[in-house]
Amino acid sequence: MLYGLLAVVLMAMDHRGRFVPQVRSAIEYAVEPVYHLIEWPVGALRNLFGQFQSRRSLRHENERLKELLLGQQGDLQRLDTLAEENKRLRALFEGAESQSFDYRFAELLHVDLDPFSHKVLIDRGSADGVIIGQAVIDGAGVMGQVEDTHLHYSSVRLISDPNHALPVQINRTGLRTVAFGSGETGNLNLPNVPRQADVRVGDLVVTSGLGDRFPGGYPVALVTTIDRKEGQTFAMVRAKPLAALGRGREVLLISSPPAETAE
Repeated sequence: MLYGLLAVVLMAMDHRGRFVPQVRSAIEYAVEPVYHLIEWPVGALRNLFGQFQSRRSLRHENERLKELLLGQQGDLQRLDTLAEENKRLRALFEGAESQSFDYRFAELLHVDLDPFSHKVLIDRGSADGVIIGQAVIDGAGVMGQVEDTHLHYSSVRLISDPNHALPVQINRTGLRTVAFGSGETGNLNLPNVPRQADVRVGDLVVTSGLGDRFPGGYPVALVTTIDRKEGQTFAMVRAKPLAALGRGREVLLISSPPAETAE
């Protein structure tokens, strides 16, 4: 009965004097800091989770864009070579279609730059379609070729390895020769260039396409020194590899086009 009487009194006061809303407003104002104190951990956790989700999305997007950019760089590497080739062959034929190649993205797991063996391990293996002899490039030039494959990783021999030889040509003139590894990541040897050949410092060295390993037209190195000794049949030419042989993290595996496409 007391509670009923109190309720009637409060309703009457509310109807006549608007007293109850004022009391309610004062009470809400008093407990508002408590509400914010309870809400703060929930809001902080919500913001932290949102930032984590955004950061993970940005990381995945960054990896996808990096892979896409590297693939596009692989395509762009052939543009300079194709331009020079087009100048040399325009008198013979026109409208020749350039071959298209497939690229598979991979990352380096380990780099071994032993003076007698320059090798790297990549995170792609036979389960990903990697085969022995497959060409490997990075965003700047040719790195090497697959030497051994396992289920989920492969071994790549770099072009700077002392036992590696790569058929190349001087992009400006089309002169064909072979680039040998010197055991130094910053130097390749081209010992079989004729002494009177038209080779200049700064000439771009590209793959010639011979040897059935590397597709033609990919940048390999830039000529740095030319030693034409008197009485020698060949000049000793040295070139600096364009690929980041000891610094890179991402590489591309080049897949040769199918037989019917090549024909």
